[in-house]
Amino acid sequence: MNKIKYLILLMLFLSFSAAEIKIGYVDSNEIMSKFEEVRQVQVDLEKEQRRLESEFNSLVTQLDSLQQDYERQRLLMSETRRQEKENEIINMKKSAEEFQLKKFGPEGEIYRKQNELLKPVLSKIDDAIQKVGNEQGYDFILDAMSGALLYALDSHNLTEDVMDELNKATGSVAE
Repeated sequence: MNKIKYLILLMLFLSFSAAEIKIGYVDSNEIMSKFEEVRQVQVDLEKEQRRLESEFNSLVTQLDSLQQDYERQRLLMSETRRQEKENEIINMKKSAEEFQLKKFGPEGEIYRKQNELLKPVLSKIDDAIQKVGNEQGYDFILDAMSGALLYALDSHNLTEDVMDELNKATGSVAE
């Protein structure tokens, strides 16, 4: 599917201009797997993930222990004491779920840490792509894996032309 996107983009670029366009591509997966700084980020993230998993497992162990104690002693407890223990178990379950979401959820600590560690590395990769594009005279550089545009000459940016056309069509003026 990615190769199809790449071919379609290539054909579009070629059809828009009679001038020769120099198009290149990079394999972002290969860059990410071979660049040592990315590997170091992965090692650091794995350490952090193991630490957080250890904390979570500790919470789960405490919860299991609390539940086992409750089940063993439940028949001997007063109604009030039973209710207190059940509430304690419910609260501990909530705490474990909140911990898991806070640390491993979609916007959790592990993902923030990943973004924090990867940001400077991705910036270096982007700088290298920009430098190669400029020095070797490429008009466009695509990512072979996603078909995303990673580099383009400013002269190919049609955003302002499209905005002008939209403003003409709607009769409004851009700020």
